[in-house]
Amino acid sequence: MRKIFLILMMGALFMFPTFALAQTDAKLASVSVQLWPEYDQPSMLVITDFELPVTTKFPAEVTFRIPNDANLIAVAAYTADGNLMNAVFEGPNPDGDWQAFTVTLDGAAARFEYYQPISFNGEQRLFSYLWDGAYAVDQFDIRVLEPADTTSLTADPKLDSIEQKDGLKYFLGESVKLAGGEQYILNLEYTKTSDALISTGQSVQPAAPVDENTTGRVSFNNYLPYVIGGLGVVMIVGGVVYYWQSGKKSGGKKSRRRQHSPSENEEADSEIYCAQCGTRARGGDRFCRVCGSRIRQQEE
Repeated sequence: MRKIFLILMMGALFMFPTFALAQTDAKLASVSVQLWPEYDQPSMLVITDFELPVTTKFPAEVTFRIPNDANLIAVAAYTADGNLMNAVFEGPNPDGDWQAFTVTLDGAAARFEYYQPISFNGEQRLFSYLWDGAYAVDQFDIRVLEPADTTSLTADPKLDSIEQKDGLKYFLGESVKLAGGEQYILNLEYTKTSDALISTGQSVQPAAPVDENTTGRVSFNNYLPYVIGGLGVVMIVGGVVYYWQSGKKSGGKKSRRRQHSPSENEEADSEIYCAQCGTRARGGDRFCRVCGSRIRQQEE
């Protein structure tokens, strides 16, 4: 039995392999980082979109590290039509000065999001972003969303170009190519005249908090087919039991009707008349109660 189990496990591994990107020699085709300061809460929302090389074999596992004080809120994969869908991942788990998580992907493009604290000093805000350099990146881009009520914003390295989108202003950095182990650091400083947020009460897609109910960690959708299948089996078994019980009851009724047949025959047999005067005899009579003639029984 144990040998059969091991054979089945080995077969499953060969049939459904998962390829892990080794951080020492793997690379990412592109990484696009968005920094949204004080967007819907007084902290930095870091959105990282990345794409794997076209030569990647799927499904693939990719491991990322984020700062220890970061709060991972979403890990998602892009579908063929460009929408985001929660991805399967493990972690985050402590990893020295970082926390690491591993995501399993069936396609090349994905995203993860986390919040990180901002340093406040009166109206001045300070923040430092760090890419840990675990993977080489062919094209690394970064952009910063201008916070509400900002009077000044500076960054190092400089963010030269500006993009207007949906009434919001973005500062764009220059695209760079990063080697494996090469870090990217952006220091941001800005001044605000209020504590206003850009979007009060809104969340950024896919802003599902990471907890035990998050899809990808413990996903009900993964078990939904089994639940439906189980309900189907219960319904089928229930139908069979009901049909069997109904048939049993019907058989009992028929038996009871057949048991009445002898009494009906007795009543039929009791309809005997006197051959002499025509008087109807009662059950068990041997002689006519009127004329006294012998009653002829059917057996005779």
